[in-house]
Amino acid sequence: MGKAKVYYIKENSLAKKAGINIGDEICSINGKPIEDILDYKFYSTEEKVEILLKTKEGEKKVYIEKDFDEDLGIEFKNPIIDTIKVCKNKCIFCFVDQMPKGLRSSLYVKDDDYRLSFLKGTYITLTNLTLQDKKKIYDMHLSPLYISVHATDVKIRNFLLGVENGLNILECLEEFKENGINFHTQIVVCPGINDKEVLKKTIEDLTELYPAILSIAVVPVGLTRFRENLFPLRDFTSMEALEVIKLVQNYQKDNLRKFGKRLVFAADEFYEKASLNFPHYKTYEDFAQWENGVGMVSLLRHQISCHKNKLPGKLLKKRHVTIVTGCSAYKILKNELAFMKNIENLRLEIKAVKNNFFGESVTVAGLIAGMDIISQLKDEDLGDEVLIPSVMVNEGKFLDDVTVEQVSRNLNTPFKVVPVNGKALLNSIINIRLGGKTWDLQQP
Repeated sequence: MGKAKVYYIKENSLAKKAGINIGDEICSINGKPIEDILDYKFYSTEEKVEILLKTKEGEKKVYIEKDFDEDLGIEFKNPIIDTIKVCKNKCIFCFVDQMPKGLRSSLYVKDDDYRLSFLKGTYITLTNLTLQDKKKIYDMHLSPLYISVHATDVKIRNFLLGVENGLNILECLEEFKENGINFHTQIVVCPGINDKEVLKKTIEDLTELYPAILSIAVVPVGLTRFRENLFPLRDFTSMEALEVIKLVQNYQKDNLRKFGKRLVFAADEFYEKASLNFPHYKTYEDFAQWENGVGMVSLLRHQISCHKNKLPGKLLKKRHVTIVTGCSAYKILKNELAFMKNIENLRLEIKAVKNNFFGESVTVAGLIAGMDIISQLKDEDLGDEVLIPSVMVNEGKFLDDVTVEQVSRNLNTPFKVVPVNGKALLNSIINIRLGGKTWDLQQP
């Protein structure tokens, strides 16, 4: 059980006015013990709250009257208060097991926590879920959750997760459905194990859970050069990737007819491996699995297309900017931003960084190491500013624990972290003062 110690209090907040101080521990709200962030969020929504505190002077109670769901203005150092529920599986494709030592410490945390799934959209397997956990999910209506399924066949799923007596995932999801819990799902597909007929069965089984099931992402297994003493896995071939895409598209047609929505989507990596054009952005509907690499390219293209005609034809002074990204995104950006060569006084370059750290088969921007950027671009003229996508860093650090500031100093060029958004990208490229104002695509 974690301790809900107050780490920060917002100025002029309800908590501040009530006399709550940094360092106080919240023991209960309206008589309900606070064991994690969900307890705090759930019980603090009421219009009248009685908070039992443990302070330096001893226990005290404070009473607050407020609007329903009004924030108290309290933050905790540990975002979930309690300790994270860790993964007990030994997945044959686990990415953490494929990483060397010395990376960002957070990358080694194998979380499998339903609370983070609800709060942040992280994927969980449900194998460590207790009856008490289920009760909290149902009582607080923690929906939607994000579930890693991989296969609905119990034996094959157990093999993929590296467990002997794993739960029946279909039974668990059916129970969620009966209790009003919706969920997004993912299938990490390993060639020769849970593809082809196994994949068909998994998609068909999950589709039967509609409307509780909100989306199904079909994602290829990710492999690095550090797969030592691990189960032998391989990448998809171009033809195999094409087969997966065709399979998904067939189910999309069926689902559109039955439900009016596609429900199942193939990750962008499959289209890249099959050398196929990416689907129209509308086919991804609400982009429910965008952060899982599903539809990211199509959405970015659409966003750039919507805003490119708003850009000026000429900059008032010369600007040289470099975009640094992974090999996959390089091909896309090179094509989508080609029109910007016609903007007078703008010199835009796009640099692809090969992933020497994890291996060249890893081409996504989110797994680029800071040292790879330094080693590959140290002799390049990067211009006035370097733009990198936000997926490359976490709290100012690349995955090898090198900071953005360190890379910037080594390359003697300012770095800017840009959200993965077409509008934000164009805004960052055209980042000069025009007529006394900073150019912003929000301006008419």
